[in-house]
Amino acid sequence: MARYAIGVDFGGTKVLAAVVDVETGKVKGTGKKKTSAKDGPDQLVDRIFSTCDDALKDAKVKIGEIAGIGVGIAGQVDTEKGLLIGTANLSRAVVDLPIAKRITDRYKVPAALRNDVHIAAIGEDRFGSGKDVSDFVCVFVGTGIGGGIVSNGQLVTGATGNAGELGHTTIEVDGRICGCGGRGHLEAYASRTAITNALMGELRRGKPSILRELLPDVDPAAYGGEAMRSGVISKAIAAGDEVTTRVVTSAGEYLGYGLASIVNFLNPQRIILGGGVIEAVDLLFETAETVIRRESFPAAGEKVEIVRAALGDNSGVVGAAVIGADA
Repeated sequence: MARYAIGVDFGGTKVLAAVVDVETGKVKGTGKKKTSAKDGPDQLVDRIFSTCDDALKDAKVKIGEIAGIGVGIAGQVDTEKGLLIGTANLSRAVVDLPIAKRITDRYKVPAALRNDVHIAAIGEDRFGSGKDVSDFVCVFVGTGIGGGIVSNGQLVTGATGNAGELGHTTIEVDGRICGCGGRGHLEAYASRTAITNALMGELRRGKPSILRELLPDVDPAAYGGEAMRSGVISKAIAAGDEVTTRVVTSAGEYLGYGLASIVNFLNPQRIILGGGVIEAVDLLFETAETVIRRESFPAAGEKVEIVRAALGDNSGVVGAAVIGADA
């Protein structure tokens, strides 16, 4: 089998591709493009092709050396057909688009499509924070919130391949409207999108905040909905900004309540938290951990390990490459 595969992580704001040594998990080269909810089907596929081409060029690897291409995408996936069948955070143009077939037609290698956090869990299981345990839950916080469950060393996919949608569990009856159309879902309270929406609401109400200095070109009254960069949130908290600290603390509490339910229900050895906002914003991670310990049953909550994803932003592309190599 070829030593290399390409992993693609297709999210709500960007698509990242990497050539990965699937024996070691090392990333040899990368490509990255922004995504937009306004993209049409051909534009979306072209972005995938472009990032794969950039990754091959960066790695100085030819397509003939690639065993396969794996794609992780935010939403519900028909793994047999290689289709996205539902999504809360991507352009609707990608739904029912035969992504895996389009990739195979272009590159003449096998391709596979999976949920983005499922493949992140595979990456962490093989090469990251899950490699030394057999039972863990991997949760990534970004534009949305997704989960991957590993039990007895195996990824739990569920009856239709879509297990682990922690972001769409209900934590507030008749609460905020989620991007999926449901109400009161965790994603509507603890994702980076939710944090951004809450902060913009505070600014529209005239609350004083250093965010006005950090984002001088953003008009809260005309805000278009793009999630705020994690580094901006982190800088505001470091500066002692009361508004940002309060909003992020609230998001961390909601995240902790959601994860405490998972601890009580699944009793995992470890919870692995990932995503840019988890990496950059200690307050979110620490608040969630405090609530998990407080709200879980003692037998499970005291023993569960709560850690960050060791592979960081590469969890998805590494896991996708593993899937691609086996396609």
